[in-house]
Amino acid sequence: MSFELKEEKGKSYYIINSFEETNLVKHIFSTKIGWNLDNTIDNLLNIFNIYSENIAISNQVHDTNIVYVDDIFYYKKRREKEGIDGLITDKANIVLVTYYADCVPLFFLDTVNKVVGLAHAGWRGTIANIGGKMIKTMKEIFNSNPSNILVGIGPSIGPCCYEVGIDVYDSFQEATFPLNNVLYSRGNDKWYLNLWQANENILVANGVPKDNITVSRLCNSCNVDKFYSYRKEKGTKERMVAAIKLVG
Repeated sequence: MSFELKEEKGKSYYIINSFEETNLVKHIFSTKIGWNLDNTIDNLLNIFNIYSENIAISNQVHDTNIVYVDDIFYYKKRREKEGIDGLITDKANIVLVTYYADCVPLFFLDTVNKVVGLAHAGWRGTIANIGGKMIKTMKEIFNSNPSNILVGIGPSIGPCCYEVGIDVYDSFQEATFPLNNVLYSRGNDKWYLNLWQANENILVANGVPKDNITVSRLCNSCNVDKFYSYRKEKGTKERMVAAIKLVG
């Protein structure tokens, strides 16, 4: 299983092969090739062949609030009032959308109950267990079985580049987070953080089979020819986008 690069009319984006093979969803993770904040929505309208009213965009605050989007118009009113880092829907007319510059995009697909989700997992959201809370929410609302859920861990800043200080290390310890293969010391109270492994650990602990999880292992900081990186590009305002929609 892997992430595969696609090109369409001058725009490049990634898909998750395991998701694509189900024929249940249309989904993408954008690159910087043919994408910027000014044209992102138009690109999504063209790729998904939908109207702008059908797009549900998160309101990310590095927290773990997850919203079930069943009524798009009600959701858009709600979005203005609260932070939202996770989105879930079982409605085929809704495209879920989240934005990224270094944080981890998590894609979810319940292949039996036909439910999709997206979560924005920076280090704070990861420690706070947003991946586990997405699984819990899918179980509570849709009676999802984790063994039927596919998850994609998308491109983000990788353990090769994500240097953090002792404050982040201490935060992981205080959260009693399993640190195996997650934090690597480089001395002088500096650490490299592997958010891909951290989120995979969370998902497996919440019942998702490891074989159901696809990890891109694409570092946006290493590949600024393809991706935007807030750190590498010194505070860029540009973003990549994750989007997913049920087919039907």
